[in-house]
Amino acid sequence: MRAAFFGLLLLVILAACSGDDLRGSVTVVTEPQWEPAIREMAVLTPTSAISVSTEPAEGLQIVVADDPQIPLEGYQLTRAGDIIYVAAHDVLGAQYGVTAALEAMGFRYRHPFDAYVPRELEIGEIDETVHTPDIRVRGLQLHTLHPIEGYFAFWEPGAGSTNSAHRIIDWVIKNRGNFLQWVALDNIMQPDAYAAWKPFTQELIEYAHSRGVTVGLNIQLFGQSNLQNSFDLSDDKTNTVPLRDELRARLPLITQDLPFDVYTLSFGEFFNSEPQRFIDSVNMTYAELMTFAPNAEMHTLIHVGAEQRIDFMGENLIYYFLAKFADPRIITDIHTVMFYNLFEDAGGAYHHDNFNEHRALLQQKMCAGQKVSYQPETAYWVAFDNSMPQFYPLYIHSRLLDLDMLQRPDGPCGTLDKHYLFSTGWEWGYWLNDVAALRASYDLVTPGAAIAEQLVPDLGFAAAELVAQMMEVQHERVMLGRLTGYLVGRDAVIDIGRVADIISQPDRVTFDQLVAGTGRTEVVQMLFTMRLYADELDQLDDSWSALDVPDNRWSRELRDSFAINRLRARFVIATYDATLASLDGDPAAANAAYAEAEALLEDAKIVVARRHRDLHDSAGRRHLEITANQTFYQFGYLFFANNVCYWKRELVQVDGVLHGNSPRVPSCFYPQEAVRTEDPMTETSRLRLQSRSLAQ
Repeated sequence: MRAAFFGLLLLVILAACSGDDLRGSVTVVTEPQWEPAIREMAVLTPTSAISVSTEPAEGLQIVVADDPQIPLEGYQLTRAGDIIYVAAHDVLGAQYGVTAALEAMGFRYRHPFDAYVPRELEIGEIDETVHTPDIRVRGLQLHTLHPIEGYFAFWEPGAGSTNSAHRIIDWVIKNRGNFLQWVALDNIMQPDAYAAWKPFTQELIEYAHSRGVTVGLNIQLFGQSNLQNSFDLSDDKTNTVPLRDELRARLPLITQDLPFDVYTLSFGEFFNSEPQRFIDSVNMTYAELMTFAPNAEMHTLIHVGAEQRIDFMGENLIYYFLAKFADPRIITDIHTVMFYNLFEDAGGAYHHDNFNEHRALLQQKMCAGQKVSYQPETAYWVAFDNSMPQFYPLYIHSRLLDLDMLQRPDGPCGTLDKHYLFSTGWEWGYWLNDVAALRASYDLVTPGAAIAEQLVPDLGFAAAELVAQMMEVQHERVMLGRLTGYLVGRDAVIDIGRVADIISQPDRVTFDQLVAGTGRTEVVQMLFTMRLYADELDQLDDSWSALDVPDNRWSRELRDSFAINRLRARFVIATYDATLASLDGDPAAANAAYAEAEALLEDAKIVVARRHRDLHDSAGRRHLEITANQTFYQFGYLFFANNVCYWKRELVQVDGVLHGNSPRVPSCFYPQEAVRTEDPMTETSRLRLQSRSLAQ
């Protein structure tokens, strides 16, 4: 009863907030076998203007019919007056077709919890071609090891979570996906937690299957490489407990009456073990898994790490590539990180100058006619992008470049079987990265067209063009110009890792290295490129401010995203200018640059505070605050963005250079420390916020 009440209340709120002012209505007339799924699509669209029937209706209609000539998961639209006809031959094709028809009326399914509903229903241009998927399996992995929206939806049992999970599944479908995976956490080893988790997860699997979506669970093999709170299959560190015994004890927890379609085996990061033991362990896991879940696929994830190499079978290869020697029935998932791709510079991420070896393995599998998956990222989170915060449509460039190069007719050979995105948070415009890449795996378009497809209905072509220009500028300056390491943040753990030569995000010359007399040449070159980037961002920000766009959450989000990108580039310039001037014995110039950095930080606080009062997720405060959860991180994924900790950390470090002292530098890792040392908003900042809020 409580769950039903919660769901009803939520739908009433959504209708009141999002779609009641829509003029007109549309009836979706469908054949009975598809009626439950299509009714869910309508219910989870925030408007009361869509009704579903199995009987003929009057007025504006979308009529869905079974056509055996349409390939599975395909659809075709045609129009006759006020009726859009959808031809399809399965439940997913029918849902894709209905979505496409609604999109022709102006709907956009951008954020899982925040669709764009047009003010008036009218049929626009209809594309009458037969649409079929370019790639067989298309979807996302919600990286629930992190406290993101997907974690709360898929790992915290409760009525609210169930509703959120249903909305995410629906959103995947509306953006032409057919697969969704999340990561298991080890709290289900506790009986009470497991007792709540299992029926909750059973319902999610059943719901996804009823909508035509397959589901996967990511698990980890060795506990000794489990750097986060992932559910793992082997915790023995004594080499006294047989692996088979551990597998038979733990696999039933995630398989019994839990019909996942895929189990993806991960191996952690910075992990090393004797090669043959690794391969034998993977094969044993596959054999045991098939006894408990014979209808499921098992995948192994090929991670990155250029310094972790091994000689095996006459090859010198990245350690994770050992998985290719395992049972050939195990499907290989090739992973890349951040906004890098398989064909261009990788900036030094995880010590990689490029991901050519990963591309070669992927294409080798494709050319052999084997099923193979590609799993790139659309956000990296930790100290990198949306937690800075920064807005990177650059991800769209890379995700669509990969798809274009892998699928082009003049490519090496074969077809990519599966493309699924490593998804880590949707605020600050990161929903756009997921939507563009997910839809492109069904029907590839250019990056500019993918952006325009989402933004034009309410914001117009000029707004979409500015986002595309942002993407192109970032490709040129941030990726190819190797500005990444300077624009992203660093916490204390990243600094400690560098001492051990453990690199994840691209490295940079730090302020203390400059003081020690190293890295000046690189910093001078960086500043030259960073100034070009900042000038271009200034122009983009000015162009955005000159646009006449409606005042809605989408336009406000882009306004803040353009602003925060510009502020970050200028802040980096100011902090390094201050450091170099101080080292050159010019205290006046150093203090002036430091004062500029302080002012930029105050402006950044204003932008961040404004954005974080206007999030897409109505439960968004949990993303901004210390938040108890089952992940390694006891704070929301926007926590350090909310207090701009990475920026403050750099300013404190520069202050130490200018004054020759050893200030207490925030770690930006321990949330309690950030709260304790958080400086209250200054009077100047409050006045700026007040004046700018009134101006907007």
